Amino acid sequence: MKEWFNFLHSFFKKKEGEGSLRETLEELIEEEEIADTSLAPDEREMLTNILNLRDLTAKDIRIARAEIIAVSHDSSLNDVKNAFKTKKIMRLPVYRQTLDEILGYIHLRDLLDLTAKNFKLHDHLHKINFISPSMRILDLLLQMRSTGEKIALVVDEYGGIDGLVTMGDLVEEIVGDIQDVAQMSTPLHFFRRPDGIVIVDGRMDIENLEEKIGPLRTEEEKEEDIDTIGGLVLHLTNRVPQRGELIAHPSGVEFEIIEADSRRIKRIGIHGLSPTFS
Repeated sequence: MKEWFNFLHSFFKKKEGEGSLRETLEELIEEEEIADTSLAPDEREMLTNILNLRDLTAKDIRIARAEIIAVSHDSSLNDVKNAFKTKKIMRLPVYRQTLDEILGYIHLRDLLDLTAKNFKLHDHLHKINFISPSMRILDLLLQMRSTGEKIALVVDEYGGIDGLVTMGDLVEEIVGDIQDVAQMSTPLHFFRRPDGIVIVDGRMDIENLEEKIGPLRTEEEKEEDIDTIGGLVLHLTNRVPQRGELIAHPSGVEFEIIEADSRRIKRIGIHGLSPTFS
């Protein structure tokens, strides 16, 4: 995590001298393109991902309320340990009676050297931040960076808990699947396997994709506000499909969900394309 923050700082210092990270992030977004040709592919990927965050808010990347793993304030030490083991996470929100009564969070390291006899969950609580669903991701990222916070709870207009955002979620949005990108032979997360299946990143621009494989969208789909191939699949299903699902398209191709989480489609395999496309 420190590596890419250091990279951002060094890049922005080179570009803007004494400008703040917030200012240069905003200026980069306004530019809408990455013109620095000296960047390595993974560095360019990170900056491109930042550009794609301009309209995203905490609501867009939150872990939904139903999926939040939390523990009651009166949980035993074993209960808390089991919760950590089950989900392999580092921080757990702690609530009083319901998830709408959050007291704070506990960190996995707080359990070191504790015994059931001397364990009092309340003694190990850390303050947790509450944010609006409309808070911009970049604002939240910079806030977490400056305060050292790693998680925040999204609160709806009635004061109820709507979701959870972690620093890891924010980092993933910016860094993306860099290791996977490095293995691809062409830009924009696009490559063709020997079996003819084309693998694309869910965030790939739909018009750029059509330039490579030929017309794909129907006339009706062209009228819709669909920017990416992942957005097209979401339009077809009206939900986030699970890994392994095959979704048929009127053009005759099928979209295979290679990778997805509860919030977005990360990678798609396209079956049934002409073997002659360039």
